[in-house]
Amino acid sequence: MKKAWLALAAAAMAAPVGAVPMPTRVTGKALAALCDADRNACIGYVVGAVDAFVATQIMHRGPVTFCPPAGVTNQQLAEVALAAVRSRPDLGDNNAATVVIVALVAAYPCTPPRPARPPQPPGR
Repeated sequence: MKKAWLALAAAAMAAPVGAVPMPTRVTGKALAALCDADRNACIGYVVGAVDAFVATQIMHRGPVTFCPPAGVTNQQLAEVALAAVRSRPDLGDNNAATVVIVALVAAYPCTPPRPARPPQPPGR
């Protein structure tokens, strides 16, 4: 595990400063390297990105824009994210958390988008 984090840190530091339009600590390439080195760390990163996105959407009363079917595992979420990075090399320098969310929105669209909070019964 320590080796995986060292590889991730090295890859993150190797990204040229100012190469991407938004602050990036972990790129898509670094995420792919992490996933190659340590499956559990990969899943942890993806689940953390998902949890942060969902929490942010709820706090800002925005929609949660992906809807995995019941039974989808954290491993499957990580595989979707990794497949996006590998199939789109042009995403390699982008923020990894953004790549994760965009991949999940594409793989598991909501129809219509799921509201941030469940509707309240009338009279409340």
